[in-house]
Amino acid sequence: MPARCKLSVALAALTAATVFLPSQALACTVASASSNLGSTSSYVAANSAQQGSGSSGLSCDILLAALTPHYVGLAVDGSTFQLSGPGGKTIAFAVSLTPGGTPLTVGSFQNLSSLSLVGLFSGTNNSIPLYIRTTPTAGLRAGIYTGHIDLRWHYSVCSLGVAACLSFSASPGFVRPVPLLVPINWGSGTAVRINIELTVENDCIIAAPNADFGAAPLAGSFATVAQTIQIRCSAGSAYTIGLDGGSHASGSMRRLQSGGNYLAYDIYKGSSGTDRWGLLGAERRSSANADNNAGIYDSITSQAFIYRARIDPSQPTPPAGDYSDTIRLDVEF
Repeated sequence: MPARCKLSVALAALTAATVFLPSQALACTVASASSNLGSTSSYVAANSAQQGSGSSGLSCDILLAALTPHYVGLAVDGSTFQLSGPGGKTIAFAVSLTPGGTPLTVGSFQNLSSLSLVGLFSGTNNSIPLYIRTTPTAGLRAGIYTGHIDLRWHYSVCSLGVAACLSFSASPGFVRPVPLLVPINWGSGTAVRINIELTVENDCIIAAPNADFGAAPLAGSFATVAQTIQIRCSAGSAYTIGLDGGSHASGSMRRLQSGGNYLAYDIYKGSSGTDRWGLLGAERRSSANADNNAGIYDSITSQAFIYRARIDPSQPTPPAGDYSDTIRLDVEF
């Protein structure tokens, strides 16, 4: 019985020690990563920097030995620092290790070594984060813009230990200095590519002034009103424009409203045309047939679309009042 009791105690101690020791799987990994800056309109991208963040490719799931130095170095192997998209258009971008920080440059080396890596590995899945910002760029076509930055990580990080380090996770060729005053041999490191993507969406800037029929005593006395809509859209984007039936339409009839009373009217293409400008099919207008600057899609030049609005002179004159309607303009690419 004493022998059995002694054996039982020894097994319990061994089991406790096995559970306490950290696993060798807790280490550093280097893997390609992607940073998606999301979607924005071409005019927003022209006027403001688009910003985002993502993994730098180095992740360390570590239990830090408090008194053990850790070594992390970052070299930038290459990048054009350009996002390329449709029509050969490009967007310049910068990459930094802190929000709005000093941009990384090709050939540079950053020594990020520290006794505490908690703040350094603050990104998703214990990665070192990168911060990306674009340069405002006009004249962009809609589409997906892509680029990359090639990095090389050098590291020697404690992956096993509490008070003292029992094992290190290290990049190829890294030699820890002994004593610590000896220069670090960073080795060949591990290369990784970080892909960057931004989606630019079609957008338009529209100037659609109000049309005012003025005042008249009879429905047949109102003058026809001519007005011009100015539209400019993302570079390279042809489009069509439709006008809906307004807020008070009855079937295909547009109507101005005052209380419970209505005044029928309609809108026609051009300054003297009789073709109704509507929402569907042939009633829409094409940017290729604009009255001015037709077919110019540089995101800077506006196309002009003239219309005339006419109150139906054959309808009975409704009671006096202020009549109004709201027309919604629809742009389709």
